Amino acid sequence: MFRNYLDKIERDEDVRKNLIELRKLLKIEPGSAAWQRDRQRCLSLMLKLLKHEDAKVRKNAALILGEMGCQDALDALFYAYECEEKLFVKSAYLTAMSQLDYRTYLNAFRERMEELMQMEMTPENQKHLNEELKLLRDMLLIVEKPVKHTFTGYSVPSEMILLTSPGMEQLTIGVMPRNVRDAAKAMRGGVRILAERPGELFGIRTVKGFMFRFCANPLKATDYQAVAAAIYSAGLTDYLKKRHEGDGPFYFRIDLRTKLVLNEKSQYVKRLGAELERLSGHHLQNSASNYECELRITENKQGQYSVYLILHTIADSRFSYRRNAIATSMHPVKAAEVVSIVSEYLADDADVLDPFCGTATLLIERYRKKKAAHLYGVDIFGEAIDKARENASAAGELIHFIHRDFFDFRHEYKFDEIITNMPVRGRMTKEELDHLYKSFFDKALEILQREAVIIMYTQELGFVKKQIRLHTQLHLLQETCMQTKTGFYLLVIGVKR
Repeated sequence: MFRNYLDKIERDEDVRKNLIELRKLLKIEPGSAAWQRDRQRCLSLMLKLLKHEDAKVRKNAALILGEMGCQDALDALFYAYECEEKLFVKSAYLTAMSQLDYRTYLNAFRERMEELMQMEMTPENQKHLNEELKLLRDMLLIVEKPVKHTFTGYSVPSEMILLTSPGMEQLTIGVMPRNVRDAAKAMRGGVRILAERPGELFGIRTVKGFMFRFCANPLKATDYQAVAAAIYSAGLTDYLKKRHEGDGPFYFRIDLRTKLVLNEKSQYVKRLGAELERLSGHHLQNSASNYECELRITENKQGQYSVYLILHTIADSRFSYRRNAIATSMHPVKAAEVVSIVSEYLADDADVLDPFCGTATLLIERYRKKKAAHLYGVDIFGEAIDKARENASAAGELIHFIHRDFFDFRHEYKFDEIITNMPVRGRMTKEELDHLYKSFFDKALEILQREAVIIMYTQELGFVKKQIRLHTQLHLLQETCMQTKTGFYLLVIGVKR
């Protein structure tokens, strides 16, 4: 097939159509023996076609050279790029060169980028100039990572939303410094506050993220030009400069949460990003991979847009101990929520066991919330135990880890507390889950003191309550729904006998 298409192209038969078919075949069979046999022939032919009178032929020939990974074609591609007069073709040369080692031409790319940023854009050329500009920027950023700005706005008054899990709003307000607590207002999934010193809030462990409100919401219009104008006129560039040190543009991405379908959303984001770049004189630059900040745009029930700023320049050291995780590891914010909710049941002098400890996130957060006499973590998965030891060491906490099945675990003294994230159901049948929870409580009663507490994060409320009914020594002290959709609960179960 490769040779058949090459033959037709050489005979000048439907060149454009056969180039398109050749590209499709190359993507399907990039390393086939037939392709390798005709590689040199194809290279020579594509180089000739870079001078073809049909712009779309030149475009497809360039893209094929890039997909072939022909480093020998770099100089020819760059020369063709410089000579090209059709704007819609220039980006094809860049796409091709981006798949090669193009470092020789970095200075030329910088100069072209500066030229593009000074050019006047019209409705006719805007799309193609923006596409070329984005490709150039992405290529430069791959080779030369930008120097990030340093966040310095710890004492700059800011209106913020502290993002939380639903239902965790009041709990988060409760752990705020007293001097700001009264000014905080709970909203679904977050806490709104005008913070005189935002730095006081960055250490709250139950917060999932921080959004800054820099413009009036909701916006009056939703078309991309109006949204870009509203963001720019709200002073986003100055807002960022006031909270950072460092030179150069601010790189951003757009997180659009609207009812638009995927392809419409992609086009909207692309146009909005380009318009923001233009309005800001390119002090703001859109980058999907090297961004420092994020514009989160959400649509409400009335179809109106609200815009918030998320800063990735803020150093988050709250969970710096978490060097390792596995697929079943509890998120540290979730672990912090758990221990905050049950804090009244935690004792300083307790001997604590997590029988399914994983990488120890929950045990570490438990100790951060309230000290314990001794902490033990048990897990049947050896890799998890190895990673848990590293995490505990990074946290500076003494936790004893044992690689063993909890149901075979023995210990010289009994424990005051079990705190654990129970195994999720996965492919287990109802019978297997019933057996798991029966075995768990039987084992728990064997290794716990006569008076003790079990703190359990579980998706199986029904099986737990069944075992509480069957074990007269167990008493449900607290029940908190953590995730309504998935049915996760946090339970505190008292043991008394």
